[in-house]
Amino acid sequence: MNGPAATDVSVVVVSYNSGDSVSDCLESLRRGARSVSLEAIVVDNASSDGTAGRVSERFPWVRVAANDENVGYARAVNQGIGLSHGRYVLVLNPDIAVEDGAVDRLVRFMDETRDAGLCASKLLNPDGTLQYSCRRFYTFWTLLLRRSFLGRVLRNSRAIADYLMLDYDHVEARPVDWVIGACMMVRREALHDFGPMDERFFLYFEDVDWCYRVWQAGWRVYYVPASVMRHRHARASASLRRSRHVVAHATSLFHFYEKWGKAIYDVKRYRRVLSGALLVLSDAIAVNASFALAYALRSSMKGLLVKPMFGVAVYTPFVVFANIVIVLTFAFLDLYGARAERESGPDLLMRVLRATTIAAVVLMASTFLTSQVVYSRLLVGAFCVLVVVLATAFRLGLRAAHARLRAGQFDVERVAIVGTGEAARRLAERIRSRRGAGYEVAGFVDTGGAPVQATDVPVLGRLADLPALVERQRIGHVIFSDPDLGGDAVADFLLQARRSAVDVRMVSGLADLLTRRARVEEFLDLPVITFEREALLRAGAGLKRLLDVAGAGLLVAVWSPALGVSAVARRLRGAPPLERVERAGLGGRSYRMFVFPSAEAPSALARFGIRHGLSSLPALLNVMRGEMSIVGPAPAEAGSIGTFDARERLRFDARPGIAGPSQLAGKDRAAADGDPAALDAYYVQDWSLGGDARLVLAWLARSAAGRWEEPAPARGSLRDRNVSS
Repeated sequence: MNGPAATDVSVVVVSYNSGDSVSDCLESLRRGARSVSLEAIVVDNASSDGTAGRVSERFPWVRVAANDENVGYARAVNQGIGLSHGRYVLVLNPDIAVEDGAVDRLVRFMDETRDAGLCASKLLNPDGTLQYSCRRFYTFWTLLLRRSFLGRVLRNSRAIADYLMLDYDHVEARPVDWVIGACMMVRREALHDFGPMDERFFLYFEDVDWCYRVWQAGWRVYYVPASVMRHRHARASASLRRSRHVVAHATSLFHFYEKWGKAIYDVKRYRRVLSGALLVLSDAIAVNASFALAYALRSSMKGLLVKPMFGVAVYTPFVVFANIVIVLTFAFLDLYGARAERESGPDLLMRVLRATTIAAVVLMASTFLTSQVVYSRLLVGAFCVLVVVLATAFRLGLRAAHARLRAGQFDVERVAIVGTGEAARRLAERIRSRRGAGYEVAGFVDTGGAPVQATDVPVLGRLADLPALVERQRIGHVIFSDPDLGGDAVADFLLQARRSAVDVRMVSGLADLLTRRARVEEFLDLPVITFEREALLRAGAGLKRLLDVAGAGLLVAVWSPALGVSAVARRLRGAPPLERVERAGLGGRSYRMFVFPSAEAPSALARFGIRHGLSSLPALLNVMRGEMSIVGPAPAEAGSIGTFDARERLRFDARPGIAGPSQLAGKDRAAADGDPAALDAYYVQDWSLGGDARLVLAWLARSAAGRWEEPAPARGSLRDRNVSS
């Protein structure tokens, strides 16, 4: 062992209930590395056999990282790489026995072969026979033979022989497609170009993917027969029995071909067409299911209504017409576009309601224009209401199913970030922190600007190579991260890649100003961005105030019994029913906000009230008094107006609200998206009655689900920025 600066090789071993094997592997390292300095790192994936403790006790020169759970092989390897310092990183399976001088020979080969990004030793079985550990990349036929009963029937197939490289004498060193992950040495400087292991591979195929990316990055993979190790190889995945190994292998196989398969990539590039068709099918099912339910409802009321109920066949023209009208109306209002996939549940409900209302007008009018007026108005009305409910529910169900797929790292889209500066690094960190969003950072594209900061995200190539990189790296999204790069670079790429069907985005320097009220339009034959007049005009503010009074009165009437019981319970405990705290409101003026008294150890009833948003109800009295609104920016601390910058002070142009964007964002999103003051400023700029309705629906949904968080009083970000600068 030497200091980090003098270390030649960092050996990373991942263990899982393999204490004896790890000990044998570490003992063999003494024989295999006689002329090079090395450090050894064992990453233990929550073994139940005490591996971590045994290694620490027996090998004090080994650094042990003990995980609390099994995080998977690839992630554990990356964990070890992050702790290493050597010029080369040698990844070993715990069931490897290193022969004399094997590590020395790998280092010598890497030093002499400058295009080698990754190399591997010759592996022998315990009986000394050759293990075919270097391979050619899979083909469909090879995969079929290796993973089905056909392999047993056609075991002498030429395809299998080519895949296992049986034509190679395994004597001379040579480039190969890939090597199995039992022994892999990587050059640290090359990691900058192809990156660490892909952590979506829990087990299996992480070695194939790593080698594939080595070749994609312009480096080579070598097999070095002069270096020999023994491997107690046990391919549990080769068995056709149902087991966790088989499931893990199949999952990793799908991940690999989803990531690199040309056919799957082509399907992904036209996902909009497929998702639109799926939504049309979902809406058609919702329309017909709504009619069936509405007809059943009307039939159940035969004894209560005077008019007769006609048979289903009579309504056939109406149902056909309704399918056409509703789907066309949804299409006209862009409910099959990209926006429909991204918007929140309340936003989606409002747009479906708007589209269905328009379609309902057409349908109701058609019942008057028909030659025989036989349609039940009650049935048609119930049908339209059910369409709103079922169409929204089906879409949210599809979205939830898709979210579960993406949470499992399926249907992941690869993202290329154009730029290597601080903005690119922050964007990469944001994407990687949201694994369930369905995006993977493939790498940076060098624009010749600021060098990339310390990161494990590879640099894929130069800006001039971007069109070729998109195809080679299976890129689905290209994001230009530097707003100073200029429109010419974006325009050139769009011209070159116009047939690639890749999504292109650009981080704008106007991001703080662009709300939904900003639009691109033509002005004197020039494309310009137009900003609408300020949102909270007198008429809009007056209508908002009228709705506040009506809504607060209704909520107070509904919840007054519960508030009364809570007040009595607090009185019996000797506590005041309500308290008043100083807050800054409209125009920055102070007011006293009604709240329930806080307690260091809140009761079960109080905790229930916080989870379901009932703790905010006393503020309805402030709404009635005109000091607050049902929807608005988060109440700010009294006297805190000086902590907000010029844009953040927009919050004081509106009454503070019980519900609002920063209150609904929650602590996790606020931490990820920056200071919540920016969300409130955006709300004031982008205010609309429809937006308030969506926020109210989101508030009610979160309260009903018991996921409401008690919001803290808002503070500006100006002071924090001054300190950090």
